Amino acid sequence: MTCLKKLCFKIGSGATPRGGKDSYQGGDYALIRSQNVLDWEFTRNGLAYINDEQASRLDAVRIQSGDILLNITGDSVARACLVPTGIHKARVNQHVCIIRPDLERLDNVYLLMFLENKKSELLQIASSGATRNALTKGFIESLEIQVPPIDDQLKIATPIRNINLQIDNLNKANGHLYSSELVLAA
Repeated sequence: MTCLKKLCFKIGSGATPRGGKDSYQGGDYALIRSQNVLDWEFTRNGLAYINDEQASRLDAVRIQSGDILLNITGDSVARACLVPTGIHKARVNQHVCIIRPDLERLDNVYLLMFLENKKSELLQIASSGATRNALTKGFIESLEIQVPPIDDQLKIATPIRNINLQIDNLNKANGHLYSSELVLAA
């Protein structure tokens, strides 16, 4: 067993521009909030957007491909997903934690499977706090994970990767069908 901190390049949550949602000035940068992080999946519904200046103040919480997003506060605590393809210019707010594994030592899908498997324990820990459900950075860093060789992790995670690929393909096909329906209706 190894603590997560030793297997990751980054574990940390974001921030929200001063003024909360009223301060989202639109722009090219997505601001990922807890409502966007579901179990196993990411939703673009309700995605907020911030401008260049706001994004530059949140550079420390820039997401990267391969990151895991974990909700750390509120009613959606312990929900986790992979950063979706196609979202590159994004930051996270203070309710979402970025976990960036060292992919040579810890496969991100294997890590997501681990977090989802630990969900009941994470919920129990989160609810034992003060007045609001929360997971701390220190707690996440100290999570103990069994780490088989990377090739074994990849084999274990293959079924999930295949399912995700099928879902992506179906979503693309549905998008094309929807676009075709709009053209035919016009």
